[in-house]
Amino acid sequence: MKKTVIRTAAFVAVTAFTIHLSAATAANAITRGSGSSFEQVAPVTPAQKELERLLKQISANAATASKHADRLNSYLNTAGQHSRATHHAELSAAKTAINAIGADYRKLQELRPAALPWQQSVIDRLEPVLTGLAVDAGNAVVALNAQPRGIPSQEYRDALANMYAGSRQARSLILVTMDYAQARAKLNRFDASPSEQMASAPAAMNSSSKEAVSLERRVRSELLKLPWYGVFDHLAFQVHGDEVRLTGEVSWPALKANAERAVRGVEGVAAVTSDIRVLPLSPQDDRIRLATYRAIYGQPLLARYGLDPHAPIRIIVENGHVTLKGVVGNNMDRTIAYMQANKVPGVFSVTNSLQVGS
Repeated sequence: MKKTVIRTAAFVAVTAFTIHLSAATAANAITRGSGSSFEQVAPVTPAQKELERLLKQISANAATASKHADRLNSYLNTAGQHSRATHHAELSAAKTAINAIGADYRKLQELRPAALPWQQSVIDRLEPVLTGLAVDAGNAVVALNAQPRGIPSQEYRDALANMYAGSRQARSLILVTMDYAQARAKLNRFDASPSEQMASAPAAMNSSSKEAVSLERRVRSELLKLPWYGVFDHLAFQVHGDEVRLTGEVSWPALKANAERAVRGVEGVAAVTSDIRVLPLSPQDDRIRLATYRAIYGQPLLARYGLDPHAPIRIIVENGHVTLKGVVGNNMDRTIAYMQANKVPGVFSVTNSLQVGS
């Protein structure tokens, strides 16, 4: 009897997006492989709850530091209207918030052995960001004291800009990681069993069609569980009978390996072919990723996509070239995203592969 081959293709939507910095994330940030359910993500022990409180407190102080840095940046555009004492007062307030962040981070490091996997990862990823933030604050103080009265030096301007970017980056890293944990917890509750999935399929489907739909759902479910699959990655797959072909681009090697391993473990999958490409590790590309993310998701008309876990705008960066992938609601949003990406300094080209859909 001739075997019927059912071909399906799917784009894997992200459950929560994260900001990847290639050098800041070690391969061991990946937790144990995907299984039938997610690992624990909600804080339970007193230490885990204290870690969550400290992370929220660091996020709040980072917001305070960015507010003062932003205010100082605005003063630079109104030269002569603000005294040196005003600059010192704002800079002192920013330093107070940054010092509080440092004290809380030392507590995080002490509690790290008792932390959840995602808490350990965000602690590790915060270290270079917070170290840079402290250095930038010190540089700002030195530059302010050294500059001629009433003439902001370029060193002072650069230090303030870096303080603002660093504090925003620390806050974003904490918030999106916590969103990630919450999204994983929700998906764990919604992760339907095969029997529940089959029950929701139309009764008119033949058995081979039902099997293909069920297999596609299982593959997608496993890929969605991958830690740190985020807005700077793009995964897709095709199902050919009981064989799965993976495609896409990922910003670090561990995600490729985990995607392949997760799909091989899906019940009903006999073989996996992987054409996933690992994007080159590049500090310049990391800078472009972060700047493009801010340009697109910070645009008021596009901000809502940051809240949609199913069809965000993907930002794929390779050697300074940006490709936008994913799904947007209309052609105007597609055009605005393209224009925003084109504004980012250092971008060589932008390819708009966004699709328009519901």
